[in-house]
Amino acid sequence: MGDSSRCLVGGSSKINLPTRTPEVVDISTVRQKIPALSQMIYLDSAGAGLPPLNVTEAMKALLDDWSRSGEHWEEWLLDVVETRKLFARLIGASAGEVGVVPSVSHGLAAIASSLDLSKRRKVVTSCLNFPTNIVLWRRMEERGLLREVVVLPQEEGVIPIEAYERAIDDETAVVAVDYVSWLNGYRERVREVSEIAHRHGALLVVDGFHALGVFPVDVKGDGVDVLVCGFYKWLCGPHGVACVYVDQEVLDGLEPAYTGWHGIEDNVIERFLANRDPFDRPFPHDRATPSPTAARFEWGTWPAVAVKGAVESLKFTLETNPAARFQTIRRLRERLIDGLQGMGARIVTPHERDPLGAGIVTIRVNDHLQGVRGLQAKGIIVSGRYGHLRISPHFYNTPDEVDALLEAVKPLVS
Repeated sequence: MGDSSRCLVGGSSKINLPTRTPEVVDISTVRQKIPALSQMIYLDSAGAGLPPLNVTEAMKALLDDWSRSGEHWEEWLLDVVETRKLFARLIGASAGEVGVVPSVSHGLAAIASSLDLSKRRKVVTSCLNFPTNIVLWRRMEERGLLREVVVLPQEEGVIPIEAYERAIDDETAVVAVDYVSWLNGYRERVREVSEIAHRHGALLVVDGFHALGVFPVDVKGDGVDVLVCGFYKWLCGPHGVACVYVDQEVLDGLEPAYTGWHGIEDNVIERFLANRDPFDRPFPHDRATPSPTAARFEWGTWPAVAVKGAVESLKFTLETNPAARFQTIRRLRERLIDGLQGMGARIVTPHERDPLGAGIVTIRVNDHLQGVRGLQAKGIIVSGRYGHLRISPHFYNTPDEVDALLEAVKPLVS
């Protein structure tokens, strides 16, 4: 085996992070790492975060090396292992509880295919979820795989905890929620929902796309059984890669109906970790026993360039204290809400009912497409959704940028 295999067996040597992260975010230093910020006021991290230089340069270097010297497959597998480790560190889990997959939709489908629905055939979800975390379950209902899917309606921008109490029962297999609503920015009361779900023996499946990179996430403390998250939003990474976390206590109970050669027991990475030739013996044709780790959800070969970017985006995220990062985002959010209230904007984000909040502020406008284009002409980037403008400052934004947005948005809300 080559040097990369020995490196994998001994643990990745590429992780080089401080043991203590700073309590205050040095915004000026961060902004120097993100070239686009010198060209525009970017307030659309809920759509896609801006990649720092370490992400794009690492991806370019892999492509350049590939084009010049061919595939370095073993080295690329190291990046999968490192992604598991760094993602686990970010959410307070262990590396064996994390799998690397192509997308959140893939991760959710892999989990759904693994459920034992022989006795429990009901799913409770939220209308505030991103569409995938609703339509996936609806399709299973339409196919007869689920007996009932309950989509809880919002009340003044939130899902009352009492609604979960009424909907979740002993027939419920899964409660599926988003940590933060993609549309109005409501931060779900995940820990309380988890307590209700577990009281009835249901699994809590959470989409963390608008949470990770915004505020500290502790999957163990919040009682999360399954979490899925991609990289291209608040984690400032590439498209085409995501992670799925499954708590070790429930992992053995999830038996995938579908898998691939990377998802089985004694797969390539497991052989590497055992310091073996990955092709020392044929892969079995008479069985498909899932890997004992969350690798069981890693069906096929990974997109090496995207995984390389994911590694670097996790390093970038872990360089800053999550609490300090969130305090920066909260201050920007409060400044934004105060300014919008002062001009009489119709704020959709339930900030009064959700004081902790996240990173999204949404307002109603008459024509969201016209609004997005008008702001873009002024060098300000936001997104439009269903007659709303969604504004999502990240920790790398400044108060002056928020003020510029407020000035520019006045004609749209008057």
